[in-house]
Amino acid sequence: MDFSIPDDLNQIKAKVRRMVDTELKPHDQAIEETGHIPPQALDAIREMGLFGTLIPAEYGGLGLGMLGNCLVIEEMAKAHIAYFYTYSMNVHIASKGIELYGSAEQRRRWLPDLASGRMIGCFALTEEGAGSDAAALKTTAVRNGDHYVINGRKRYITNASIADLFTVFAATGGDETRRQISALVVTRDTAGLRIGKVFAMAGGHGTLQAEVIFEDCRVPVENRLGKEGEGFALAMQSLDAGRICWAAYSIGAAEQLLGMAIAHLTERHQFGKPLADNQGLQWMLADMAADLHAARLVCYDAAWRYEREPAKRTEIGAMAKLIASEMVSRMADQTVQLFGGEGYRKDRSIERIWREIRVIRILEGTSEVMRNIVARELLREPRRRLSVDRIAG
Repeated sequence: MDFSIPDDLNQIKAKVRRMVDTELKPHDQAIEETGHIPPQALDAIREMGLFGTLIPAEYGGLGLGMLGNCLVIEEMAKAHIAYFYTYSMNVHIASKGIELYGSAEQRRRWLPDLASGRMIGCFALTEEGAGSDAAALKTTAVRNGDHYVINGRKRYITNASIADLFTVFAATGGDETRRQISALVVTRDTAGLRIGKVFAMAGGHGTLQAEVIFEDCRVPVENRLGKEGEGFALAMQSLDAGRICWAAYSIGAAEQLLGMAIAHLTERHQFGKPLADNQGLQWMLADMAADLHAARLVCYDAAWRYEREPAKRTEIGAMAKLIASEMVSRMADQTVQLFGGEGYRKDRSIERIWREIRVIRILEGTSEVMRNIVARELLREPRRRLSVDRIAG
C-alpha cells in the first residue's frame, strides 16, 4: 500500500505554506484585536485560487480533489481561523450543492464567481430549533407562480454578514412534518433578505456568525437546486465534504500545536534542566504525536476514498471529523498545560488556538451526531454484521 503524496500536491502544499508564513500569519494578532481580515491577505488567498480548490477546473476552480484540498487546508490551519472560515465556505458547503444538484446553467452562473472569490458564499441551514435535527427547520418557501416566497429565520450562519450568495434550506409544499425540504440560491440583493443579530463568539474573530431573516423574500423558481424535496439530501452531501475539510483543519492546527510544545519543552528550563528532560512530559509529547499521526491517516483515507467510494462519504466523513476534532481538542488542552501560565495569556497564539478549535466538535455535526452516523451506517449493512460475527466466532 502506497501512502506517499503525489509530487504535484506536495508542491502546492509547499506554495501554500510559504504564502501562509509571509502573507497571512503576520496579521494573526491584528485580526484578533480588530476583528477584521486585511484585504491584502484575502487577495493573496484569491490569487492562489484557494477559494476554488474543490470546484472543477471547467468552472474556474483548481479541481484538486479532496486529498489535495486537505493538504491545502492543513497549511491554512496554521494561520488565524478567520481565513479558513472566509474562504472555505466557497470550497465546500456553499458550492458543493450547486456542483452536485445545480443545472448546467446554474453551475456556469455561480461557480466561477465562487471559485475566484469574487463572490462569498454561505450555507443557511441552522435555525433556533433545528441544529442537530436539521430536518426540523421552520423556514418555509411557498410556491407562488414562478417564484417561491421565503419566510423564516436562520442563525449562526458563517459569513452571512459579507456573503453575496446564500444557499437557503426551507420547507416546501406546506407539509406540516417539514420533511419536504428544498434548497434555493438567494443573492444578497434580493428584497426581503436581511441580516439580523451578529453573535459574539468565543473564537473566530474576524468572521461573523449571524442571523439571516427572510420576510416575504421572493426567489425565482429557477434558483432552486434540484427538485422540490431534494434539499435535505443536498445539505447532507454538502456536509459530507465539509466534515472532511474540518478534519484536515484539525490536523493542521494539531501540527502547529505539537511544534509549539516541542519548542517550549526544549527551550524552557526549570529546576536547572530543560523541561524536555522530564520523562512525564516526554510521554505527553509521544502521546500527542501518536494521536496526530493516527488522525492524519484517517483524514487522508477519507479524502482518498471520497472520490472513489461515493456511497461511503457520509460514514468516512463522520469518522474523520470525529477522530480529528477530538484529537486536536485534547492536544490544545495539553499544550496549554505544558506552557502553564504562558499558554493562558491572551497575547499568545496558543490561547487563541485553544478557543478556536473548541467549536469544531460542534459545527457541521457534533461529535455525538458523528457517532450516531457511524453507528447507523454500521447497523444498516448486513454484510458488515456477518463479518463481525465471523470474527467474534
